[in-house]
Amino acid sequence: MGKYVLCCIMGAAMLTWSLVAQAEGPFDGSKPLLCAAIHATSCDEESGVCTSGAPWMVGFPVFMEIDFATKTASTTRQHVVERTSTIDAVEHLPNNRMSVQGTDDEYAWSVLISEETGSMTLAVAGEAVGFIVLGACTIR
Repeated sequence: MGKYVLCCIMGAAMLTWSLVAQAEGPFDGSKPLLCAAIHATSCDEESGVCTSGAPWMVGFPVFMEIDFATKTASTTRQHVVERTSTIDAVEHLPNNRMSVQGTDDEYAWSVLISEETGSMTLAVAGEAVGFIVLGACTIR
């Protein structure tokens, strides 16, 4: 029963965030974004285990800032480990979607953002570890 309540709360949060994001305008890369991870899955080759849940439960930051002007993506000060990555590519795709890809010393990542709603799907790959993250962005 608890899982169903959590799913409903998370679904309502995603819908509310999308409606707020939609009211703020297009997410086309012309303005910096603040993105929130809502659900994350982490897989680790060493343990052979994949864990899903809230981002902090799998060791993933909750908030990420994407600054198109400086071509950087970074965790916010609220996260234990502050990280900054370089944005290597931004591509506008059909159906009002934007692909943003980047790297740092340990990880390569790719995020797909709806230019209409700000909803996002993020994939992060490191050596023997990976994350899939669902969330939403708002204009910073």
